Amino acid sequence: MILSLLLAVAIMSPVVVRAEEEIVEVDKTEDASGSAVLEEGGENITETGSTEASYRLSAVLEEQEVGEWNGLNTGRKIVRLAIDRGAPANTIVLLLLLPLVATLISLLHYVFGLSGYGIFMPTMIAIAFLATGVFGGLLLFALILLVSMGCRVVLKKLRLHFLASRTINLLFISLATFALMMVTSYADLINISQMSIFPVLFMILLAEEFVRTQLLKSRNEAKKLMLGTLVLASMGAGVMGIRGFQEMVLLNPDMVILLVLVLNLLVGNYKGMRLSEIGRFKKAIR
Repeated sequence: MILSLLLAVAIMSPVVVRAEEEIVEVDKTEDASGSAVLEEGGENITETGSTEASYRLSAVLEEQEVGEWNGLNTGRKIVRLAIDRGAPANTIVLLLLLPLVATLISLLHYVFGLSGYGIFMPTMIAIAFLATGVFGGLLLFALILLVSMGCRVVLKKLRLHFLASRTINLLFISLATFALMMVTSYADLINISQMSIFPVLFMILLAEEFVRTQLLKSRNEAKKLMLGTLVLASMGAGVMGIRGFQEMVLLNPDMVILLVLVLNLLVGNYKGMRLSEIGRFKKAIR
């Protein structure tokens, strides 16, 4: 049943975030000795060592003329200074995209009624989906959730202390994740073998939240929040994966800051009915 729910989310959620990795040839750059260097690799904006993302974003910045400081271009000046001092361009882009994704989650919650596990959990899972791809992320989460719930049933019978039980649970999650990485390394459509540890940690946190909600509230509430979190994360990853959007926030950091402030002031003062509740309370609406 859990797998069918996750597949339903994968079908209903926006199409996504990451194309198949392919070997690309980027522009030739001169090294210290004056010889040309060719860089190869697939783009992954969540990795600081992503050569393609770094070259693409740096090339976009070079095309923009900032001019002298006039107060209105403060953000652009700071971004240029940070990159000149060695800060990765893709990390700056992610830092600018995070509050925008959080704003989208806030808007969907208060206006449309789509709820998840707060605002930080969907944002973290969106970053994980950006690194693994939405389908790969859903597959990873399904595996972690199934292993976590299976271990909980077995370990409950052993009556172990809480921390010891959680440690054994983490051991089996680690082994299952390693096995999935090995299997997907042979697949053409899904390959999470090169991902970092952070997406795995985010997925484990979501699985733990799901189990905790089942214990404290109800299974239906846990399913609702989990599905809401996955849908919000998929949408957030879809937004962050748009190249034009990445370049826009990098070139216009001042506009991003202003947009986030204005939208959240509007959403924070919204007093209307959530769109998802119109059908529920339509008989009471005059």
